[in-house]
Amino acid sequence: MIPSPPPRHRLPHAPAPVSWRDESGTPDRPPGPGFWAVTRHADALRVLRDPATYSSLPGPGELPLLRRLLSHQDPPQHTRLRDHAARSLTPERVQRFTESARERARTLLTRALETARATDGVLDLATAVCDPYTSLNLADLLGIPHADRRRLPGWTGPHALTDTTGYARHLIVHRRRYPDDDLTTVLAHNAQLTSDELEMLVPLLLTTGLAPMRDAAAGGLAVLAEHPEAYRELREGTAELKRAVEELLRLHPPLLTVRRTAAADTDLSGHRIRRGDKVVVSLAAANHDDQVFTTPDRLDLARTPNPHLSFGAGPHLCLGADFARLQLRVLYEEVLRALPELRLAGPVLLSGSGVTDGVASLPVRAG
Repeated sequence: MIPSPPPRHRLPHAPAPVSWRDESGTPDRPPGPGFWAVTRHADALRVLRDPATYSSLPGPGELPLLRRLLSHQDPPQHTRLRDHAARSLTPERVQRFTESARERARTLLTRALETARATDGVLDLATAVCDPYTSLNLADLLGIPHADRRRLPGWTGPHALTDTTGYARHLIVHRRRYPDDDLTTVLAHNAQLTSDELEMLVPLLLTTGLAPMRDAAAGGLAVLAEHPEAYRELREGTAELKRAVEELLRLHPPLLTVRRTAAADTDLSGHRIRRGDKVVVSLAAANHDDQVFTTPDRLDLARTPNPHLSFGAGPHLCLGADFARLQLRVLYEEVLRALPELRLAGPVLLSGSGVTDGVASLPVRAG
């Protein structure tokens, strides 16, 4: 086991596993009503597995557009729509992406290395590899036409939800007219789904598959770059990559927090939660709960079991978790093949997002 620096984005030290936090305002946002911060693994599971008490519906003051996303629905509506999506995103469909993902990773790495060796010897794994790798994999999965793929980078900014919802309507119509072997085609030709329901599913797949997946990929590589011994173990085969992927996800989750709203008065770890109170689960903190993880701030490539909550839990467990794991495994395999050492060539720059643990730049030596 190798020491790991503490997570970059965590809620400030909490006086208790469940504690009330005030929400200070920003230049473009007034102060909020406050929220209950949940940082312990057991409490996080209790919240995430109980949609009857902790609702995913948007709270007062949140964008009405959120109501159109599957992630902001509760059972039974959520259950029905999720089941349709899960039946479309089969393990067989996911596995078919293995070779195309591998070819894409190799091509991007080769191109980035050639450019680096012809210039200053530095490549940015975040911008030159992880960004296009994860976004183009998602474009393949959803059947986004090649002419539209230049729009992908713009769908991770502050207007991403509005932009992807508008584009989803266009994509659904396109795939009904021009079907192909992709997830949108399957969903668009499902007679049991209405147009409104499709417009809940497709934008969710777009938004959750872009920035969170990119940040998980770059974040895992950033952790490995900070731990050369771990990288060497993976290259030599003395550490198992499948377990390593889970540990890197634990240390660098795609999402830092998830929000719920109390649907009824309840009690959580001795605190009285009132109906309408906002409850924010810190996935990053739960992944470092020392009651669940031995030496939680250490990178342990052999950690097992590893019940991290990086993909959530309960009814809203990430639909694309298997696709995410496949992408990460293939990418890390190709980086290990291409780079004998993963040496930082400068500081790791963070995106500053409060939603994902974003890595904006990951400069490494070309070797």
